[in-house]
Amino acid sequence: MYAPDHFFAPPEHITRAQLEASARLFSNDYQFAGRAPAPEQPVLCGHFNSLCLRPGLMLHAAQVRDLCDAHTHNPLRDAGLKIILLLDGATDVAFGPRRLALSARQGMLLNLAEPEMFSRRWQRGRHEAKVSLTLTRAWLQDSGAELGAALAGFAGRHLASQPWTPCPRAQQLARSLLAPSAASAGLRRLHLESQCLELAALALGALTPAPAPGLNAAERRRLAQLDALLREAPLEGLSMAELARAVASNPTSLQALARRAWGMSVFERLRALRLEQAHALLRQGASVAAAAELAGYSAASNFATAFRRRYGLSPSL
Repeated sequence: MYAPDHFFAPPEHITRAQLEASARLFSNDYQFAGRAPAPEQPVLCGHFNSLCLRPGLMLHAAQVRDLCDAHTHNPLRDAGLKIILLLDGATDVAFGPRRLALSARQGMLLNLAEPEMFSRRWQRGRHEAKVSLTLTRAWLQDSGAELGAALAGFAGRHLASQPWTPCPRAQQLARSLLAPSAASAGLRRLHLESQCLELAALALGALTPAPAPGLNAAERRRLAQLDALLREAPLEGLSMAELARAVASNPTSLQALARRAWGMSVFERLRALRLEQAHALLRQGASVAAAAELAGYSAASNFATAFRRRYGLSPSL
């Protein structure tokens, strides 16, 4: 396992050999498509590293500029939940068929239920400042993390993805993880681990959002009933009156409850759930047209816009 003496002290120019050495934490077969650069040829400018903080908890942090156009790929040994936060620049990567093109201050959670191929598209001159965490399911269980229904379901689906908007604290943690440290080796690793744990907790909140404050037990039950109805209901033909009667409420009170708990109207919640179902359908190999129809979009372009806003990638990728 690659673990350099100085975590963030690489040379200004990073050679192919140094890049491959760092990649060994995740894979033993890092390859350039086509003609590969010579081992001592600089391919990146900046600093980066990969580190296993403890079994099942891995950190990759990079603040680099591409020195060439290229396409690299390597099979990942370990399945796990990936937490990606791009602070600056842009990145274009893929896990198997799931391609992610992220821009500054975007985050993404991606689950690998099985080993998968990772690839990266390089672009000469492009810059990225990125932090990526890998949490294996064994680590989540051994750490005592409470796997709620949402997180357990997400961790059980291969290539499940969820965008998240990093809060200021998450961005601050990521910048700290990218910065050099003057601490001793032992304290540095302990400090890095504590920062990664806090960052992971903030990111996983995108899967398990805290319930709106002030909801009583009856409102929580009503909200759960409404959510179940929306997941099974047809997109067209619903009325607020019918939904309200089904959960022993009235249209005005139900809309107010939805906005307080979800920050959106009942039918905006329905549209969001349909996008989730369309996303799952696409992962199963369905066409974009079929997914758009399921989500209730008559125009594929409107569906693509909504899908990109929600998941950070095109439905056709």
